[in-house]
Amino acid sequence: MTQESNVEMVNLEIDGKPVRVPKGTFVFRAAAMAGINIPNFCQYPDLRPFGACRSCMCEIVTRRSNIDISCSTPVSEGMKVFTRSPKVLEAQRFAVEALLVDHPIDCPICDKSGECELQNHAYYTNVRTNNPLARPKNSWEYETLSESVMIKRDRCVLCGRCVRVCDELVGSTALAWANRGNDSYIDAAFGKDLKDSPCVSCGLCIEVCPVGALLNTSYHDTARAWFLKKVKTVCTFCGVGCSMELHVEEETGRIKRIVGTQDTGINNEQLCARGFFGFEFVQRDDRLQAPLVRKDGELVESSWQEALSLVAERLPRYQGDSFAAIAGAHSTNEENYLFGKFVRGVMRSNHIDFDAGMGRGVRPAGLRDVFGSDAPMNGFVDVYENAGCVLLIGSNLSATHPVFTYKLQTAVRRRGSKLIVASPQAVPLSQIATLDIRYREGAEADLLNGLAALIARRELVAHDFLAQRVDGLHEWWQAAQGYTAHGTSANTGVPVEVLEQAAEIYATGGSGVDGRGADGLFPPSAIFYSSALTLRDGGENIDYGAAALALLTGNVGRPGAGVNSLKTANNSQGALDMGCVPFLLPGERPVEDPESRRALQQAWSLPDPLPARPGLGLEGMLDAARSGRVRAMYIMGSNPVEASSNPQRVADALGHLDFLVVQDMFLTQTGRQADVVLPACSWAEKDGTFTSAERRIQRVNKALTNYGQSIPDWTILVHLLERMGFERLYTHSDQILAEIAAVVPSYAGINRRVLERAGNVMTMRPGRVYRNPSLDEIKRLGVQWPTTDADPHGTPVLYADSFPNGKARLVGVPFQAGRLLADGVYRGTIRISLYHQGTGTMTGRCPTLVSLDEGGAADSSPERGRGVGMLRSPNLQQSGYSTGQLTDI
Repeated sequence: MTQESNVEMVNLEIDGKPVRVPKGTFVFRAAAMAGINIPNFCQYPDLRPFGACRSCMCEIVTRRSNIDISCSTPVSEGMKVFTRSPKVLEAQRFAVEALLVDHPIDCPICDKSGECELQNHAYYTNVRTNNPLARPKNSWEYETLSESVMIKRDRCVLCGRCVRVCDELVGSTALAWANRGNDSYIDAAFGKDLKDSPCVSCGLCIEVCPVGALLNTSYHDTARAWFLKKVKTVCTFCGVGCSMELHVEEETGRIKRIVGTQDTGINNEQLCARGFFGFEFVQRDDRLQAPLVRKDGELVESSWQEALSLVAERLPRYQGDSFAAIAGAHSTNEENYLFGKFVRGVMRSNHIDFDAGMGRGVRPAGLRDVFGSDAPMNGFVDVYENAGCVLLIGSNLSATHPVFTYKLQTAVRRRGSKLIVASPQAVPLSQIATLDIRYREGAEADLLNGLAALIARRELVAHDFLAQRVDGLHEWWQAAQGYTAHGTSANTGVPVEVLEQAAEIYATGGSGVDGRGADGLFPPSAIFYSSALTLRDGGENIDYGAAALALLTGNVGRPGAGVNSLKTANNSQGALDMGCVPFLLPGERPVEDPESRRALQQAWSLPDPLPARPGLGLEGMLDAARSGRVRAMYIMGSNPVEASSNPQRVADALGHLDFLVVQDMFLTQTGRQADVVLPACSWAEKDGTFTSAERRIQRVNKALTNYGQSIPDWTILVHLLERMGFERLYTHSDQILAEIAAVVPSYAGINRRVLERAGNVMTMRPGRVYRNPSLDEIKRLGVQWPTTDADPHGTPVLYADSFPNGKARLVGVPFQAGRLLADGVYRGTIRISLYHQGTGTMTGRCPTLVSLDEGGAADSSPERGRGVGMLRSPNLQQSGYSTGQLTDI
């Protein structure tokens, strides 16, 4: 983020009002920041100026007075602007009347009615009923461009927003202009159906359309804007943590649509297909409406009293190591915290885990051994704005974390950031990569450790940083000696010259070997990969290699850098923070640490010490269930049967249990194995917090009444504890959050007020050309931990001053010829669908997403992925890599 103290400010006057804005701001934006409205259709904050609609004209006085468009005129010191003078009003009215020539007068049946910018501007500019420009109107019928997008062309004002956001902000180039002059219209690129284009169905073209030309198929003709209640919340799918608004029809109490919120959140109105269309599961008829209890071998509907009484009576029989629990990566922090408190404090077991991906639990070894934590170090927007180079390895973030990749492709095209994509097969970002590397499946650890050894040999290291902040360099170098360029090439299948090129680009932040600054550091480089990539035997060696690359080059604790192992689900990071893993207590404190256990025992007012031995992970629990060592399980918001690559094996393990409780929204295959099934609320029906993959804690706000008899997970646990004889301590999720702030050091000072406060930060937006950006304020909701009571505003960049254990410790990985890690993780990191997540419990119940998936819409393969004008060299591709040349736009 850009610091406001470093921004040059400009003073001007708009309609007699003094205004102070950053240099490079356009007049239109300066007026908006001052609360002054100027009609406009083609302007959009994150797009470069276009000037198509001509409706934003104003009178600008510098040395002379003239009428000009405000969307592309930068402010200057002492400028005077008039937005309502007679000349301006006449010019604005003419522009709007010209747009009404072909526009149909069908406002009563238009989805955009009530929020249409043409309606608003027609009123604002006082257009005439006898339009002097009138002629017979051109008329078009509704057309369906894809399963998710419809178009009514005669409503289009040809502002070009849709074409431009698709190209500039998403990188898809799925929409285009067709024909010229009076015959111009917007269409799918090359006149094809959108599903035959690179469209990723993110819905942004629909959101930015100022009129009702582009339409959401799931929303079309189902509601009107003035009947919708708007509730701000956070997405429930991936770890990006996009801010959004749920639009709920007040009469029916149903979600009608989801939209992003402009100038808010890390996504800044952008959503992916899951975020935009993935709400339909909330209102599915197959939602659980009442508890189920197994009687005579069948699950039958029951009352809450009967179901909870049965659970409260049976579970105490299995206290200790015969009990295990699986938390939910989509549950709130408050729910996972209380679940962990129940498992450890009441059931006295450390057998607790959550699905970190593909039905596998969290691994103890890896980045935590090096840094003291495995949390991502840098935020998404920080990397977008500051990274000189980004290295992406073994992961298809276009499917797992889509909105971040939208930002990433924009950084490559606008800022000239270098992008290295290393993967055993092509992914969408391969098409814009500076260097696109193919390696053998399972060779990630050798590739990263081999690159680190190359960098060390070439002396492209940060000597002062290593001396002051890193231990274990000598031991690491002893292990790294085995990684010769030819040995690494033989193991990975990557040519030596490509390895050397990748090492140089990453180590120098894309600046070349002469790019060192006065501080001895090159521009920053960041590493990204899905944490699921390490969920296999030897996966920790990937972490060690990534850590070595970052530490050797000083790319830790500085903006635009870091090792960022991204957890997949929306609250996977929060589940770990809340201690829902077998070897960590809340706040990433080791279970074996006596002082941490004593502090938690005191905070929870427990009469007995907490169990001291780390528990079993998810796979270990299932093996123990199969052997009879674990006899009872409680599964909250997770579906291990369908998550596993071997569902029958998991179902068989659960079938060996004496007692199984499952808490979920739907009767999943896991729930069908249960003795008691408890109906839980969706994210739209409860309050709480999520912690995204960038450590950002954000508010989740209740938008709907509970479905049937379902209640939030945390409320179920409170009622269960009451029936087990414990005092009721919580009546609202905020009380649990207050306890989290007191118990979890990295969440200190967090409360609803802090999280809902919209902190304004300066961010870069395009100026007249991409490489000459302007600066603007946007709202950042939530905070990135760690926080403190004294300063709850958070920490955007980890380890700027120190590490949890004082210094980081390099961990060497000895070279072994022919070594390859198991490749079973790629179904969760690369070979995945943009329209499907995890087991499909939620996405599989969203008709629009299912239709896009089954209809062959653009997905995660390079053939159906995004294209942004990449030129490839056949010779380079044959040698195992390719380079991308971008057209500067």
